[in-house]
Amino acid sequence: MNAAPAPRSRRSEIVLLLALLVGVVCGAVMTLLMVRSSTAPGTSAVVPPPQRGQSETCAAREAMLERRYLDTARDSLLGLTHRTTERSVVPNHAGTSGTTRPLQLSDRMEGKDWPVFGLTMVGGRRMENIEWALRKVVGEGVPGDFMECGVWRGGASIFARAVLDTLGEDGRKVILADSFEGLPAPRTGNDKLYWSQMEYLRVSLETVKQNVASYGMNPEASNMQFCKGYFVDSLPVCQVNQLAVLRMDGDMYESTMDQLFNLYQKVSVGGVVIVDDYGLPECKRAINEFKTWHNMDEPLVAVDSWSGRYWIKQKKLDSLHTEKYDALVPKKSAK
Repeated sequence: MNAAPAPRSRRSEIVLLLALLVGVVCGAVMTLLMVRSSTAPGTSAVVPPPQRGQSETCAAREAMLERRYLDTARDSLLGLTHRTTERSVVPNHAGTSGTTRPLQLSDRMEGKDWPVFGLTMVGGRRMENIEWALRKVVGEGVPGDFMECGVWRGGASIFARAVLDTLGEDGRKVILADSFEGLPAPRTGNDKLYWSQMEYLRVSLETVKQNVASYGMNPEASNMQFCKGYFVDSLPVCQVNQLAVLRMDGDMYESTMDQLFNLYQKVSVGGVVIVDDYGLPECKRAINEFKTWHNMDEPLVAVDSWSGRYWIKQKKLDSLHTEKYDALVPKKSAK
């Protein structure tokens, strides 16, 4: 049974009291709360109290809390909010070794380890790059969605959704493309078999959707899209219209070529193309060959000291040299 409404005078008193409480809380937050201000993961900066006579606005307080939210989400996805228990998995080319070692923050920042609890292995610097890229395309009005190819547990895409929501860009999609069954066996002699044998890289679609939901996001929302299958089969039929940020994380030569030949023409001019695995010889060769074949002179910019790179698309290609790609595509999958 519902309680009877308070008398009008009592309501006015309650509203006034709530307003006073909000003012007190906002002031306390600004003077006492420890927040990060675009600092590296794992470090904090104290927001100083306002100087005498300086007026604080709701917009400033909102920006501060948004910054705190994004930093906390990023560090949580990296596995850095529970460092006392987080460890790193030691990969084994023959499969899953099951061996772990203590977390080294420098490795986690550079994306050089595989987390036990974290939901992404791209590392702190490359997570920061995702936020930078999204802020750039939103600020410059570059049209299109965010797409990540090769999502593992989904952490990087979850962070991209968080950034877009914070920027008020809920109309832009986050598209997650993955086999959700691990990496494929090589189709040609350009890649090694061991990638397909790594059990630790196999994360189901259901698990990734659960991870998305655990951050308060709806994986079934219209601005979340999942493309399931090996890239050679899924990307030609995935419903992708226009991309502002394309994040490629396919490790292998063939998978990188699958992404480039199926998606690069959909990246808007001014958009950002991110390469997660440029430190791997097979991926590096694919990127360099694709750029050479198409006379692309956009400079590759380093994201970290190891593997992350990006470039900003300066011009639309007149056409693609699909004859180069045809040799990599099985006849049954050829377009």
